[in-house]
Amino acid sequence: MMRRSFIAGSTAWVLSAQDWRHSESFQKLYNLDFDQAIPLLESDCQREPSQPDHYNNLAYAYLYRALFAADALDGGVALSVSEFLRRPKAPFSQSDRDRFESNLVKAEKAATAKGEKAEAYYALGVSQTHRANLALLVDKEWRSALKTGGEARKLHTKALQLDKNFVDAMLVPSFHEYIIGSLPIYLKALVSLVGFSGEKDKGINGLRTVANYGLRSKLEAQILLALVENREQHPERAVEIMRALQREFPTNHLYRKEVSSLLLAAKRKEEARREFAELGDTRYRFLKPTRLEAYKREFEAKFRA
Repeated sequence: MMRRSFIAGSTAWVLSAQDWRHSESFQKLYNLDFDQAIPLLESDCQREPSQPDHYNNLAYAYLYRALFAADALDGGVALSVSEFLRRPKAPFSQSDRDRFESNLVKAEKAATAKGEKAEAYYALGVSQTHRANLALLVDKEWRSALKTGGEARKLHTKALQLDKNFVDAMLVPSFHEYIIGSLPIYLKALVSLVGFSGEKDKGINGLRTVANYGLRSKLEAQILLALVENREQHPERAVEIMRALQREFPTNHLYRKEVSSLLLAAKRKEEARREFAELGDTRYRFLKPTRLEAYKREFEAKFRA
């Protein structure tokens, strides 16, 4: 019912979104083949210059290529911000930073041209989300990330006001609900002073809705939901989600590594060891030997704990 209503709400955009997950550019991007993905994403922009999603996807690719090169995409970052902020800044060349910002500007221009529509506010919110990720994950400017992330939440909330069945627009508000709802009471009170509130259970339910019924944000919702389920002491649920992603993206070693970590959290140690051993397979061609050795040291320490 929800998906039917959603599709009826904005047919042209949904058709494009459905094609996205099965497109070659999507598969290259989430299989960590960034150098092949970027030219394909550029072609998407040239083919459909009025679609803001394409420019947002291209900006995402530039940012996450830099994060991947810096070994900054391991699981748990979204829920371990304080630890992540202590790491060195991820290198992001000025030329790629310029391309990142240029594509976000194009996305915002294309979105604005669509007028007062849910899909326009959604695309504008995605652009702000990417800027928030740049501020947090590259520049380590958490105050700027918080402010920009708040703008993304407002834009996606506006999209939902215009179309309550726009499932993808639930992702950012739901994740914020969870994060704020999980804060200690004194911090939650401080956050409320700047206009944000949060209910943990509401946030989790929202993430589950996007993970099940989303189109554009489905994958991100699945990853975040797995992290949240593990944090909420449900590692078995998290394993199920990440196993499905591992099968869907066969050269993405990050998903298999996350499965092995989750199995350890679930006290399924021997299964975790077998899963981890698969990281040595040649299909994981984007996993550098030095990084694999670091993974092994980390895994063995957790295994013995």
